[in-house]
Amino acid sequence: MKLSPRSSQHKDVIRSSAIAFAIRALGAVAGFITTALIARELGAEESGYYFLAFTTVTILAAVSRVGMDNSIIRFVGRAPEQAMSVFYKSICLVVGASIFVAVCLYTLAGPLSEYFFQKPRMAPVLEGVSLAVIGVALFTLAANALQGLHKVLYSIFILNIAANTLLIAGIFLFNISDAAILARFFAGSALIAAVSGYFLLLRMKPEQQGSSVSWEMLFKSCLPLWSVVIMGQMVQWSGQFIAGVYMAPEVVAQLAVAQRTAMLASFVLIAVNLVVAPRFAAMHRNGDMEGLQSLAKTSVKLIGLLATPVIAVMLVFPEFLMGLFGSGFTEGASLLQILALGQFVNAITGSVGFLLMMCGYEKDMRNITLLSGSLALTLTWWLTAAYGAYGNATGTAIAVATQNLLAVYFVKRRLGFNTLAIWRR
Repeated sequence: MKLSPRSSQHKDVIRSSAIAFAIRALGAVAGFITTALIARELGAEESGYYFLAFTTVTILAAVSRVGMDNSIIRFVGRAPEQAMSVFYKSICLVVGASIFVAVCLYTLAGPLSEYFFQKPRMAPVLEGVSLAVIGVALFTLAANALQGLHKVLYSIFILNIAANTLLIAGIFLFNISDAAILARFFAGSALIAAVSGYFLLLRMKPEQQGSSVSWEMLFKSCLPLWSVVIMGQMVQWSGQFIAGVYMAPEVVAQLAVAQRTAMLASFVLIAVNLVVAPRFAAMHRNGDMEGLQSLAKTSVKLIGLLATPVIAVMLVFPEFLMGLFGSGFTEGASLLQILALGQFVNAITGSVGFLLMMCGYEKDMRNITLLSGSLALTLTWWLTAAYGAYGNATGTAIAVATQNLLAVYFVKRRLGFNTLAIWRR
């Protein structure tokens, strides 16, 4: 019996997602092991300094990418033969921006540590990690270009495995137990991952054909997405910034570990996104709206099936999971449960953010993240001041859920279907 093109495509998506899930699971395990090793080797206070510096780099690297994160997936997914044209233009923007941001971070490490975070001992950690802004910005771009080319395994390797593997090796081989030294080692690992991503992309790229993507088209796409990426980072990570201002390093470490553990649930969503995002862009370009809806709902079912057991383990056995990071972390079990609920909403809503961005509705996604990012800052700040770590985790979970539910609404409004209504044809 001959399969219809749509059934064949869905089988291909499920097969590709299963492979991506397996490799992404390795990346998640590498990230979990890295977090556990850092927490155990450095202890609660030193790991608190490191995780806070890591969060700072994550947000600053997102700022440095000038919104090219998802634009590069969209343009490469629509026209793979233009991959290097888009990538080189992205590099021109991002290299200069990330170097400037890294220099600013290094120069201002002392004042930031003393006056903003009120933790003077954190200054050498920020100085050491500053070069990582460049590495993280560039290896993310390379991974996204590989994703657009449907090279999912290589994309996941560069984005989630390469730097973590080097970091694990450094902790074991050099017995690193100081946050400042580990920060410098992470900066070097990120730069190596960026160079590796570039050479992989050179090997995988198709031959350049036709006209290249113009600067005007790139800016039209990336500038609205710049605020999307920045505010999306604020939704995920502003809680740790605020905790860094109000709380001791030990509590910051508990929140950081709880959040990184909760985000293990989202690796299922990320794995599926790696497969479907370029397909969304291609289907929308070809006007296949029925296929787009069918693929979106198939991906939601797949994400829900795989993510629900992971979140259930976090809700039922939080003390065990937090205890893996060492003494002093089991007190954060309730924080893990709160944050896991936010990630549950993130998972069951599906790839709504990518649906909007890959279909040309970047401005809607920008408005969503501006609202949810502002909510994350204000609500989390207020709840942290009033209720401490539990308020911090609650504010982050609410902001994550709000962002995704708003995206569901706009997908329904713009594309005509509800990703939560998976029982409907």
